[in-house]
Amino acid sequence: MAYEIPKELKYEEKILFGLSLPQLFWLGLFTGIAAVIFFKTALLFELKVGLSLVLISLGVSFAFFNLFEKLKAIVSFKLSGTKAGYFDEKARRFVGVSRVERDAIILDDGKACAVLQIMPISFSMLSAMEQKAVISAFRDFLNALSFPIQIVVRTVNLSLNEYLADLELEVEKRKSKKLREQFQAFKRFVQDFIEENAVRNRLFYIVVPCSIKAFKDEETALNQLDIRAELCMRKLKRCNLLSRRLNSEELISLLASFFNGFIESANNYLFPLTMLERFEEEQKVEANYRDALGRTISVTLGGASIEE
Repeated sequence: MAYEIPKELKYEEKILFGLSLPQLFWLGLFTGIAAVIFFKTALLFELKVGLSLVLISLGVSFAFFNLFEKLKAIVSFKLSGTKAGYFDEKARRFVGVSRVERDAIILDDGKACAVLQIMPISFSMLSAMEQKAVISAFRDFLNALSFPIQIVVRTVNLSLNEYLADLELEVEKRKSKKLREQFQAFKRFVQDFIEENAVRNRLFYIVVPCSIKAFKDEETALNQLDIRAELCMRKLKRCNLLSRRLNSEELISLLASFFNGFIESANNYLFPLTMLERFEEEQKVEANYRDALGRTISVTLGGASIEE
């Protein structure tokens, strides 16, 4: 079922003739000045008419087209400065980030945020039953949350370099000259196609916040943030959505990438296939570790029973 998102509501009390107090103020101010110029000055008639029309037009613009807020925004923009370096204090105040530590962004307003990168699924290719299952699981995920989250979607230049590098390693293992030539042709085709067609990639993130002021100290708040991030990742897994939490280095690069298109290549702004492969490798490592730990515990317990 689709839900219409309402527009931002703004209430203004109407005072007279269906006009609010600010509208009456602007119309009265400029109309009064225009009346004084037209009736109380000895200027030429054409000049008085022209000035009066200009003032009345300004009054209408201020009253009905929010010209005052627009002018205030322009002045604020000009005074705030439009250029700043990465280490400029103006840039830091604009971003509102105090520091990055323990895989969390600490904001100036006393909040800490964890960022989860999500690997999307091709929803349109799922069957009707699978789509309903995903929607139901995602609804349960949202209903289970006792804290707000923010969903961020970014569009960046698509990079298949890491995927192609892994594929090239597999080709080199075959030691086939013909296969190597085919791969080089395929690599050039893919890179040229991406460059010529300006192919873009979408990155999906979930920002998980936690207020430091709500806890007795920052350490407790960051521990609570870890719990919230882990909860989100477990719930998203039920929606068939793979996720990973960005570490401190990746968070710094993510923040820096919003300025001038800068993206740290060493960090994982990856093609979904590469991200899936890494996720599977991490799962295998974790499974091997659990098996080894289980065997160690079994041997230890067996040795203890023999000694007894």
